[in-house]
Amino acid sequence: MKSDPFYAFVGAVNKLGRTPKGFDRKGRRADVIFKAIFKSSKASVIDLWEIYTQRREDLSRKLVTNKESVVAYLLGFHLANMARASELYERSNKRHGWRSKLKNKKIRVYDIGCGTGAMSQALGLDADYFLIDGSGPLLDAASLLAAETGLRAKTSRRVIEDLDPKQFSTREGEETVHIYLLGYVWNELARNAPAKRKLISLMTKHLAKNEKCMVFVAEPALEFMSRPAMELRDSLCEAGFVALYPCPHSSHCPMLDRPKDWCYSEGEWEQPPLAQWVDEHLGMNRSRHAGSLFAFASPELGFSSDNKPIVVGRPVREEGKERYKGFFDYLVCGDDGISKIKPKSPKQVISRGMPYAEKMPKPNDK
Repeated sequence: MKSDPFYAFVGAVNKLGRTPKGFDRKGRRADVIFKAIFKSSKASVIDLWEIYTQRREDLSRKLVTNKESVVAYLLGFHLANMARASELYERSNKRHGWRSKLKNKKIRVYDIGCGTGAMSQALGLDADYFLIDGSGPLLDAASLLAAETGLRAKTSRRVIEDLDPKQFSTREGEETVHIYLLGYVWNELARNAPAKRKLISLMTKHLAKNEKCMVFVAEPALEFMSRPAMELRDSLCEAGFVALYPCPHSSHCPMLDRPKDWCYSEGEWEQPPLAQWVDEHLGMNRSRHAGSLFAFASPELGFSSDNKPIVVGRPVREEGKERYKGFFDYLVCGDDGISKIKPKSPKQVISRGMPYAEKMPKPNDK
């Protein structure tokens, strides 16, 4: 029976995690067992968090390769990754209505570098899912969560540069929508040119064959990870993909010409109580989140960029540091590039990644 993704997450943690010595699970509620596992795993969660966010030099393919590290990854990242993926899908769908266009279509989803499968579980389409990762324990967790949430999923333990192009093809004449999910993968390939080339080749071959294809990319909202994702965005658009989110157009990204700027989206997450409890015990608050999020479609799906000006930044003005009392401007990306605009309603802040909702000023009024 299909489970809610949150309850499936709690069940996976409870199945894979170890409770402290002397803790008797018999008769205990799921949330009590979950909290006991978290307390025994807290140090590993913090260590993993610091590696991903601060000690990137310690990041390697062998980082999450046993059950203990997978549980730490689930506790520290899975739900937040699902929240950001959901934001990407919901916002891009609201602007372009791609979900309705995919109804009753045969769909293949390739979650490359899937981790625990958060991108696939948030997508929730009736499709055939292919969960691909180099870590066997991560794939085991992703498979468990996919089964609990009702996804038809197959797993493949492969590194990206060894992927077989045949796995991403269908029989000639068979109409299929191919969807690629790249969740927090591109930044890890900074020094792996063969893997980057393989990924771009797999995605762009659908353009050459006039096939229907979508690509969703999620990366951390940090400059040194976001700008490579922006460069990937340009490569895909140059190859022929249409930018659906957050971009108003599919031309060259004007933010790449501004060396101190980078593009990311902001959102809010209505956290379940257990997720709030985890944050409290980690000393953080992830009810607001950010990520470099992008969506693309091949021309065969019939979409076009919507040309809506999008908020991509809110630089603080030099004359004040009180961001929400009028001392900031909007950076707005539109067909004519990046504009700096003084907000008309500074207390009603427009989040990055959202359409600019105020009337655009004339060029001489900016």
